[in-house]
Amino acid sequence: MSIFKAALRVALSHPVYLLVYAVWLSAMGVFVTSGVAADTGQDEFESYTANIAVIDRDGSDLSRGLEDHLAERATPVEVEDNTLALQDAVATGLVECLFIVPDGFGEAYVNAARTGGDAPVVESVYSYQSMSGSLFDQDVNRYLSLVAAAAALNETADASSLVKQANEAAAHTASVDAVTSADAAAPTDQLAFYLQWSTYTLTAAIIVCVSLLMNSFNRTDVSRRNVSSPVSPLSYGLQMTLGCLSVTLMIGGFSIGLGVAVFGSSLGSVPPAGIALTFAASLAFSLVPLGIGFLLGQMGTSEPIANAAGNVLGLLMAFLGGAWVSLDLLAPEVQAAAYFTPASWFNDAVSRALRLDTASWDAISPILGDIGIVLLFAAVLIAAGLVAGKLRASSSEAGGNAAAARA
Repeated sequence: MSIFKAALRVALSHPVYLLVYAVWLSAMGVFVTSGVAADTGQDEFESYTANIAVIDRDGSDLSRGLEDHLAERATPVEVEDNTLALQDAVATGLVECLFIVPDGFGEAYVNAARTGGDAPVVESVYSYQSMSGSLFDQDVNRYLSLVAAAAALNETADASSLVKQANEAAAHTASVDAVTSADAAAPTDQLAFYLQWSTYTLTAAIIVCVSLLMNSFNRTDVSRRNVSSPVSPLSYGLQMTLGCLSVTLMIGGFSIGLGVAVFGSSLGSVPPAGIALTFAASLAFSLVPLGIGFLLGQMGTSEPIANAAGNVLGLLMAFLGGAWVSLDLLAPEVQAAAYFTPASWFNDAVSRALRLDTASWDAISPILGDIGIVLLFAAVLIAAGLVAGKLRASSSEAGGNAAAARA
């Protein structure tokens, strides 16, 4: 097992790659996934509130009624009536919406409602930090429309009576029930998203580490020593295969294990068959970057090219797999191209496995089909690597020391 041990030493002699590609990218996946909204289990509707300020320059019954109406739905904040204070309140986020009632507004508004003239407006300023200002601006317009309707229907009523009628009308609310749709987010969606993200982590990390490992042993002087050694070609190949698989399992086990440790609390609702298929799909996908790294190593690619290939292919896998943007939001051409990548089949298998209800053949067969397609991708890449290695070994150049980075 000397070849196998040497392969592990070569892989471990590049700790920076393991830390950056395996550890750091996995940790980034945890942070990104933590921001994904999970099922909160909220059964009751809660009205949104915000910090608002009303600058009343009118002092009429209507302006006071409007201020009282907003105070019931939002948190009132006292702001001085000067230009600098008003600007600071909105710019610093002290208030999310600022309303200014101009002088003479109450009388002019009631007269306009009864005569059909142009009504004065309440000036509103929104904070850039949220869209709640637009919501409360609509609420103000709705309240004023109730006052206008009451004024038009009763031309002798004073402003206080109109405000009272508007308050009674505004007090009527609709009943709201929270209904969970059939396709709502499941508790396991965070783990599914992390595994989608891991397509980037696994692809980049495994490609770089495996290609560097293969490249180190494919150097001309190393190859000659191995050929002249008492180790048979079969034993050499098996030990190299075992070394590459060990590196792949080490990276995949850490990345996937971290996701399960952080987001795996919801797996209690998933049947054992679903959990097993999830891990099987993850293992199958890990063989794809193994095949790519094996192919690059057999071709004698340099260390910078291996890093570039790992990052570019990792980003491409994640994008076409739907980790960055849902494929449903992309053009049909992009969706069609995604089916030619193993990431989309892997993500479909994971989504189905984590949502599995019963371990029936009808439910499991599509998942097994996805895993089978992923394995076909890996088999093709490994076969291409074997062909590339055979051609390179028979070449007169055979990759030399100057064409490969030192291990």
